Amino acid sequence: MKDWLTGDWRVKLGALFLATGLWLHAVTEHSYRRELDIRLLVDDPPPSGESTLVVASELPATARIAVFGNGKDLLRLDETDLVLHLQAELGSGARATIRPSPDQVEDHSELHLVVESVIRPREVMVALDRLETRKVPIAPATVLEVENSFTIVGNVTLKPDSVTISGPLHLVQAIHSIHTDTLTLAGLSAPVQIDVRLAQPSTNLLHLDRQTTTLIADIQELAEYAVVNVPVRVEGRPGAAAAPSRVTVKVRGGADLIGSLDPETDLGLYVDLRTTLGANEAGELVLSPTDRLYELLEIIPARVNIVDR
Repeated sequence: MKDWLTGDWRVKLGALFLATGLWLHAVTEHSYRRELDIRLLVDDPPPSGESTLVVASELPATARIAVFGNGKDLLRLDETDLVLHLQAELGSGARATIRPSPDQVEDHSELHLVVESVIRPREVMVALDRLETRKVPIAPATVLEVENSFTIVGNVTLKPDSVTISGPLHLVQAIHSIHTDTLTLAGLSAPVQIDVRLAQPSTNLLHLDRQTTTLIADIQELAEYAVVNVPVRVEGRPGAAAAPSRVTVKVRGGADLIGSLDPETDLGLYVDLRTTLGANEAGELVLSPTDRLYELLEIIPARVNIVDR
């Protein structure tokens, strides 16, 4: 018995393959019915008049159809070659029901197949709206954490800082900004310039003209520095001057920034005589602009007298 099974095994294996091939050939020569899911596309109506209309309703991404054909062709079929392609023809703000039919299925294959039916969806609800395009700001969804003894100088910026969004009017009007993807960077000790992706709208009816933006942050080593001979101007009384007219300012911030401060033009110290705030027997309070990129630690002296020239 064992000899019968193992004897001439090559001949027996060849016979098995031949029989299998003949069986497959016979089976695939028959015709069969097959169900499959294919892409569903609804085109915007062609432009007409002054306004352009676009599809403004969420639609199913796929449709299920039944096809009939030769077994060999069905085995070779790539589902991406078939598309249920519908055309929207409505007025702005209107809704209509489209009932898909087999003749609306496009076959981009070279196979001999017959689309028997569209199983689902049996109906497609379509609404149209005017096409709207506008620019909205990009909001960073980022967290930057610097190493000890480092600081971020100025604001974190995006280039570009806006994106153009297009789609149905009512959806575009509801969008006030587009966020970047969430990004956290820790242990930073050098300037950052990195591309970040934009968070995509929750509907595929809206389109962005770009997918990324560049995040830029100036990160410098933290330092303290005393800037001497800083002039003090007087506002609110023509011909008045500060005494002393120059002071020393201690600042803290990015080393590159504070190391390049020009005492004559960059610090902008002043006394404001247009208000009564800060005036007492010790003199007038010396003030500093609030929109600076460094921290002002101390002004020496902090108060000055006012003299008329």
